[in-house]
Parts: sequence; C-alpha cells; structure tokens
Amino acid sequence: MTRMSFSTVFLLALLGSLMASAASAQSRRRVNIESTPPGATVYLDDPNGAPLGTTPLRRVRIVRGRHTLIFKLANHEDFTLPIMVRRNNETFRATLRPLGTITINAANAGAQGAEARIDGTPVGTLPIRKIVQPGRHLIQVGREGYVTFSQWVEVAGGQVLSLPVSLEREAPETGSVLVAGDVSGAAIFVDGQPRGATPNVIEGIPAGEHLIEVRPDDSSLQPFQQTVRIIAGERLVLNPTLRPAPPQGGSLRVLANAPGAVVSLDGDVLGEAPASAEGLTPGEHIVEVRAEGYEPAQRTVTIDPGQQRVVSVTLEEVVAPPGRIVVNADVDGAQVIVDGEERGAPPVVLEDAPTGAHAIIVRAPGYREFRQTCQTGPGVSCEINAEMRVVGRPVRVTANVEGASFYVDGELQGPIPYEGEVPTGAHLVEVRREGYRPYRAQIAFTAGDEPRELDVTLVEEGQLTPEELAEREEARRERHRQTVSRSGATLPDDLAVLDASIGWPYLFELRLGIGIFDWLESGIGIRTFGRLTEFEGRVKAGYRPVRQFSAGIQLRIGGGIGPDRDPRAHEVAVAMAAMEEAPSHPTNSFYTSIEGLISLHFLNAGNFTLWGALDVHSDRWDWNASDRDCRYANGCMAGGAPETDMEGDFIRGRQALARFRLGGSLEFILTRNWNLWGSFEGVFGKPRRILGDIFGGGNEDLQMYTRVGITYKFDYIDRDR
Repeated sequence: MTRMSFSTVFLLALLGSLMASAASAQSRRRVNIESTPPGATVYLDDPNGAPLGTTPLRRVRIVRGRHTLIFKLANHEDFTLPIMVRRNNETFRATLRPLGTITINAANAGAQGAEARIDGTPVGTLPIRKIVQPGRHLIQVGREGYVTFSQWVEVAGGQVLSLPVSLEREAPETGSVLVAGDVSGAAIFVDGQPRGATPNVIEGIPAGEHLIEVRPDDSSLQPFQQTVRIIAGERLVLNPTLRPAPPQGGSLRVLANAPGAVVSLDGDVLGEAPASAEGLTPGEHIVEVRAEGYEPAQRTVTIDPGQQRVVSVTLEEVVAPPGRIVVNADVDGAQVIVDGEERGAPPVVLEDAPTGAHAIIVRAPGYREFRQTCQTGPGVSCEINAEMRVVGRPVRVTANVEGASFYVDGELQGPIPYEGEVPTGAHLVEVRREGYRPYRAQIAFTAGDEPRELDVTLVEEGQLTPEELAEREEARRERHRQTVSRSGATLPDDLAVLDASIGWPYLFELRLGIGIFDWLESGIGIRTFGRLTEFEGRVKAGYRPVRQFSAGIQLRIGGGIGPDRDPRAHEVAVAMAAMEEAPSHPTNSFYTSIEGLISLHFLNAGNFTLWGALDVHSDRWDWNASDRDCRYANGCMAGGAPETDMEGDFIRGRQALARFRLGGSLEFILTRNWNLWGSFEGVFGKPRRILGDIFGGGNEDLQMYTRVGITYKFDYIDRDR
C-alpha cells in the first residue's frame, strides 16, 4: 500500500504539469505572415489595435479560429485578409496594390506658384507631389492673367508621373485703328466719343463692332461713318474719303449699349440699334430706345439740313433682386461645397449670390460625388436637388446551373448570369436555385472600375461543396491525430489502432482496436510471457461530452494456454511416477474483466486516463511459488496442510479468484499516426499462482504491473461522404 500511495502522488503531479502545458499549447498556433511587397504593418482583427509587426513575420502566436489580418503600407492600398488558423507553421500571404504618384512642376516663370487641381479638387500651389489612386485623372493649373493648363493623365499603381507645366499669358482683349483720310484735322469719333483728329492711331478699342466717324469742320463736306470690327491684338487701317454734302434733309443714327435694343423715332420703330434714318426734316425729333431688362430712355434730337446726327443712348439696367443658391440632397450626412468652399449639410441656402457661374459639389460617404454648374444674377436664382448615387462595384456572377438567381442582403438582383453594380461595403451575397443548396458569402466590395467576378458552384441538396468536403477531411484528419488508444473515449468509426507493448508480467502484448460507431469500439489482443499465452476479445462503450473529457466502460473476455510441465522435474512427482502413471500438468486460464475509465484529453498533446476494474480468473497451474505441486500434501496452503474439496479429495491445481485492479496511463501524441504510452497498475486481492516464480526465483505474483507501448493509427475504411 505504501508503494501504491507514492505512485499515485507521482502520477497526479505529472498529470498537473501536462494539463498546464497542454492547455497553453492548444489555444494558440505559430503562423507566418508575408506580404508583397514586404515591410507592411500587420494588425489582427482591429486596425486601431497594437500591430503584430512588419512583414515578413515568422512564428507569430495567434489563437486558433477565424481572424482578419489588416495590412498597411505607405503608398499602397490597405488590404484585409480573412484567415482560419488551424495548425502551426501555416503561412498567410497578401499582395498589396501600390498607389500612384503625380508630381507637378513649373516649366516656366508663369507657372511658378500657380494653383493646381486634381479631378477638380484643389491640391495646393506648384511645385506639388500627390499620391492618387491608379487610373485616369484630370490635371488643371491656372492663375490670373494666364491661360489655364488642362490635361488628362493615366497613372498606374506604383508609377511616379512627372508633369512639367508651362502657362502662357492671356491674349489681349483690345485692338487699335489708324484713321487717315484725305482731309487732315477732321474730328474722329468712336461710338460717338471724340478720339482726336485725322490722321490718328486710336488704341485700346475693345474687340468687336464699333462705329467710326470722321466729321470735317467744313460743312460742305459730308461726314464719314463706317461700322468696323476690331480684332484683339490687331490694328485696322481706315482711309475715309470725305465727299461734298448733298443739299437735302438730315440723317440720324442711333446707338445703344443694350443688346437687342429697339429704336423708335417720333413713334415709328426704326429697328434694333444701331438704327439709321435718312431724309429727316430739319428740326427736333424724339428718339426712344427700349430693351428687355433695361429702363426705357428718350432723347430730343435736333436734325440739321444736310447733316447726320449720331446719338448714343445709354440704358440703365432694371434693378432686380440678387440671385440666391439653394442646394438639397436626398441622403443624410452629405456635405455641400460651393465654388470650392464648404457650406455644411443640405439644405444650403446662399442669399445674395454673386452674379456668374457657380460650381456645386455634393459629397456623402458611400455615394458618388454630385457635380453641377449653375448661373446666378439679378433676379436669377439657382436651385439644385442633388440625387446621390451609391458608389458601387461592377459585378459579374455566373453559376454552374441554369435558372439560378442573385441576391444581395436578401434582395433579388436578377437572374444568373448577372451583370450589374453592388454598393461598396460588406454585403451578404447569395445564389439560389430550387433543389440546390444556396451559396452564401459575406463579401466586402471596394470601389473600382474592374468587375468583380463571382463564379459560383451550386451543389444539390444533401451534397457537400468541395470546400466543405475539404474542411470535413481536414477535421477528420485532426480528429484522427487527436485519437488515443487508451482512454474512456471510443475510436472514430473509420479508424483502427494497433498497440505493441512490453512490460510486466506479460513480457509482450499486441492489441488491435477498431471503431464501430461514435460510441462503440471493439478489439482483440494477444499477450505472453512464455509460460502462458492469452487471447482476448473486448468491447468498449464511451461518452465524450466535451473535447477535454471522456468516460467509458469496457468488457474483456479471454483465455490462454501454455505448455504442459514435465512432472518428473519434482521429486514428489517422481515418486508418484514410480507407483502409477505420471500425472498430467496442463496450463490454461479463463478470465472476464469489466473496467470503468475516465480520461482528460490534451487534444494534440495526449491524454491521462484512470481506470478501476474487477477481474475474475480461473487458472490451471499445478505449481506454487515454491515449485510444489498443489495437488498433493505440502502444496499450496500455508503450514503444509493440503487443500481439499468438500469430499476430502485433494484439489487439483486450478485456482479461481476475483480481484480489483486500479491503474492509470499517460499517452503522448507523436504524429498523426503514432502515439507513445505508459501504464501502471496495482491489484487488490489474492496473488495468481500462475504469475509467480516466472523466472525461477520463488517469488509470488507482485500484484504491481507496468507497461510501455507504442500505437499505430490507420484508416481502415475509405469514406467519401
């Protein structure tokens, strides 16, 4: 009993150590993380959490199960990678998409410090360097007094595009005219305004049509007038010839500053300005000019005989209230930008908007940018209702069966094959077909022009997808790896184990176990120590409520045989042989055992099992530890008294007894196919004579047994289900 207590304490201490190390080992796996290009910072599940480090990462400890790796690298798009951590030394890789870089430099003095825009958004003054998404972009550079530079560029991922920009000054907006003529000193008028006398060069005339008049001091000469077109940056040469004035009524020419102005003379409409009338009666006449948007004007004009009178009428614009800008949007969270200035969330109302064109931009997260230009002025307002379009990603969905339909977040999108657009962000996509298992996947769609290809394989109801088959096979392999042969749990129903062991008192033992059901296994065995070779059959029922614990009950039935012992080896037997025929001494045994087992499992590490058993034996061995024949006097009873039956006859050498056995084992998982184990047992009850004096030392059955063995696990059924 002292030896039993020491062994139990030793086994419990070893169990505690193994449980602590196995519990730590089973929760985490060491994995490798790589990226192309390397150097990316990696986050686990939370981009705002502490980083795991920078790629490449080796043997990083991560808890088993599903996770998300987030990769961040300068000048590259962030990348999210869902992973499943199952075992050590797995490698997870990500390819990061590089961003493009645009460098805009001034190629001449005019471009130095000019304002730059990319896709309409101000980005600063030259020189400038900007990181952009790969693709097509509009570059605009401008400054006051210069012609705006505008160019589309295509930038690839990882490309650095250098764009030199030159700005040219705007062309002049005025021209000039040289008025000579055949009479010097004649007064020159441009649009009725005096501009010197002939000959003369008149500068700074706005481009467009103008009335040039030459009025001589000599009343006998007829004034000269001509409408000319002034071209910006050019000089017009005009050589008027002054002719004698005809002795007739006067004439009138009316000019107006308003476009489309209608001229009336004495109540009669002459037409749009400039308008002329000939042969007018000398004296006073009433000129009236009207134009839409302007206040009407009247002038009293005196016509001299033989003279042309030119009247320039300036109309005053009708004062109208200033225009305003109103911007609404059909989504919440939008921001309004007017002429590059943020104005807040819609509705936005800008009173007293400056006259002219205005650039309106409405932005909202997850929606395409809304752009529109509107015109305001006195009495002219601009009202915009922005209809925002969700930013989407083109998708193309195909399937291996006809008649399937495509769903996004439970809403039907259309039949397959399907081509359309899915809003950016994470969505549940489904492909359904009656009679088939629906395909479901949570997919994060990012903005882009390239269609996202989804080629879906549907399987009929009751069947498994290739991924599920692979996952099931992986789970089966993992379950087989964690299988142990000596525990309360039963073997998987497609696995067999072969145990080979050495120990005491049976020097060699070989056992075969086969899984029958999830809760039942059976097996056979053979063991020997020379004197006796036993065969057994066994069956075990087990229950494993959690992966770390199991309990079971096992029934073993068997028996053995051995060689007959030569009776002449003992002097009593020799004496008996002299009187009668030599007696027979056969060797055999029969036994039945029922065991209860409880086990702690350390998953990929191994297990610890304790058991208690009741053994019933019937052995035929005619000798005791003192090598005496138990059938005769001085046989197997203490004090030399022979053992007799009820009739007084000597008992033959068979021994029948029941004993209780308590033991435990440690089993270590080496590989998927190999385990190593050891066991120790103590027996309570009478010793078995057949286990005494094995090597001729005169020792009885020690009743303390130990074994060390190795287990080979193998599939005995090929199941593809």
